[in-house]
Amino acid sequence: MPNPHPAAVAAANSFDEWTQLHEVVVGRAEYYTAHNVDTSWRLFFHDNVAPTLGGDSAASDLLPIPDQLVDELNEDITGLVTALAACGVNVLRPAAPGKDVDISSPFWSARATPPLNIRDQTIILGNTIVETAPHVRARVFENDLLKPLFYSYFEAGSNWLSMPRPALTRDSLDDAYFRRQGIDVSCATDGETALGIDGLGLEMIFDGAQCMRLGRDVLVNVANRNHELALRWLTVNLPQLRFHRLDGIADNHIDSVVVPLRPGLMLLRSPKYLSYLPLAMQSWDVIYPPATNESDFPDYTDFGFVIPIASRYIDINVLSVNETTVVVNAHYPELISLLEKRGFTVVPVRHRHRRLFGGGFHCFTLDTVRAGGCDDYLG
Repeated sequence: MPNPHPAAVAAANSFDEWTQLHEVVVGRAEYYTAHNVDTSWRLFFHDNVAPTLGGDSAASDLLPIPDQLVDELNEDITGLVTALAACGVNVLRPAAPGKDVDISSPFWSARATPPLNIRDQTIILGNTIVETAPHVRARVFENDLLKPLFYSYFEAGSNWLSMPRPALTRDSLDDAYFRRQGIDVSCATDGETALGIDGLGLEMIFDGAQCMRLGRDVLVNVANRNHELALRWLTVNLPQLRFHRLDGIADNHIDSVVVPLRPGLMLLRSPKYLSYLPLAMQSWDVIYPPATNESDFPDYTDFGFVIPIASRYIDINVLSVNETTVVVNAHYPELISLLEKRGFTVVPVRHRHRRLFGGGFHCFTLDTVRAGGCDDYLG
């Protein structure tokens, strides 16, 4: 019988964010027609959606996304695929999603999200594919569309692990990060419609984008009990790596906060984040990205009720092809100019609706094969 799985070039090998990129998976967004604005989604994107949604209790409603914006997003993703291929990178894609797929468990229901921000549900740690434990109910089955690729890597010799799948019941999510800062998240939680499970409290819930890889060392953002459980799981299952806990540098993802560009040099959102990093990184050279404001992003007024779910720092979310070549949003010319002055070759790629769909080029990609190994960059 012929092998039904797409052929990968080799087994997975990806220890860092900057050595030569040989193979990458780029997400896809067909039929990304709505956000399912349930409690899990509202809590995950709380900083950006709370001011707009406020105390609206219609927590199970769908927030439509206009077809024109989805079409433009897909045009921009095609541009990313073309640009990476032109850099000599082998580009793979997830399976195509079905249209308007509704999913459910015994405890909740949601409209499924397509595999666009694939960095979230998976992290490659060396030769190991690690499927993580999603925060948002609509994303629970997202990785099924990457399984053909995962089987191909497995057959080529990769290891493949999965965190325990969370039930994501009404009691699963920890809002401690917000409570510590005195932030009221009742507008996210008061409309909860999910059921509970007796005896099940806070679960292991974690995204791959809470990590940054530096060879043998991995930075791990831990903002609550959900993340603490995941860090323990990572430490037990991957003892050959050194995991460095960052105590609440953000509520979840960190790839628009700290982005290592090569050993000794990183993009960092602002100086206030330096103290969160391991001491060895605090002496690295830092590029602080130019400021952005709301006028740098599309105005969706003419499209009705459209909510940007990502922060205005999303364009820091760059993807390195190697130590001197970086893919950057063409709509962030200030960062392009700054990186070029520092000697980088910048590959500008258009990405118009990054805030609306919650991801930049690092989010959209899963770098499965890079040249680097389990090197010690922190000593």
